[in-house]
Amino acid sequence: MKLDKFPVIMSGWFKLFIIVFITLVYSGISYSQSYDKSGKTPEEKATKMADRMKQNLSLSDDQYKQIYNLALEKVKTHASNKEKYKTLDKEARKSMKMQNKAEYRKQLEGILNQDQITKMKSLKNNHYGNKTGHKGKKNKNRDRVN
Repeated sequence: MKLDKFPVIMSGWFKLFIIVFITLVYSGISYSQSYDKSGKTPEEKATKMADRMKQNLSLSDDQYKQIYNLALEKVKTHASNKEKYKTLDKEARKSMKMQNKAEYRKQLEGILNQDQITKMKSLKNNHYGNKTGHKGKKNKNRDRVN
């Protein structure tokens, strides 16, 4: 079989197109396989939260254990509420999340001392201040209530 009958296949542009197409397909497949958001157990998530707080707020061992238990409870509550959120309307879901968040903060402030609370709030404000165009921030000039 002579390749002279297929001049399009032999052209450089066609070869380049095929190489780019194959590269895009394989890179898309590999990216989609590596993105696994739900791979962590509740214990791993709670450990990560508690470790980050211990590092940033200089927690004692007793505080670390209490915060780990609180974070574990928060993660498990969030997982159990996921199904409830699907059945609620937007306003009810929002109020339920805000209530859970306020309860978590209240319990967290019961564990931390005043210096740690102020440091946590300043770290949080710095974190939100560095995010421009954040999805949840509709008006970046609004005051944050902590």
